[in-house]
Amino acid sequence: MLIIGVDPGSSTTACGVIETTTKHIEFEVLKLKRNLNEVEKIMNVFEFIKKTIENYNPEEFAIETPFYSVNIKTAMILTQIKTAAIIAARLLNIPVYQYTPRQIKQAICGYGAADKKQIKFVVEKTLKIDLSSQPYDVSDAIAVALTHIYVRGL
Repeated sequence: MLIIGVDPGSSTTACGVIETTTKHIEFEVLKLKRNLNEVEKIMNVFEFIKKTIENYNPEEFAIETPFYSVNIKTAMILTQIKTAAIIAARLLNIPVYQYTPRQIKQAICGYGAADKKQIKFVVEKTLKIDLSSQPYDVSDAIAVALTHIYVRGL
């Protein structure tokens, strides 16, 4: 079964794709230009997710829900970006599952307050991959997919 995990962000959105049987990993990264307005960012994420789904044809889609933010504007754009990703998946008839950052940290590290460095370390060791040249967004996206695999018992 092919699972796609998504770490949505207003500057970088990443997708981690895991084949549950072989544990083969692929990933895609979208770096958004700083000068884009909110609508352009949302549409870029929508197109990126849609294209990634069309390229890999996953059977299930897992996404990290935005974390709590003191800045309401940041929280709003992250929610809109997450929604664009979900709509892209549902438009292509892919079931969507959502996980909080705490659920992901708990599933991956066994500790709900783990930091990004710990997540990356455990993802690399678990899947025997080297992500040292990749941003944390990639390991986070793969962690979302892994969390989904663990939770669903796949």
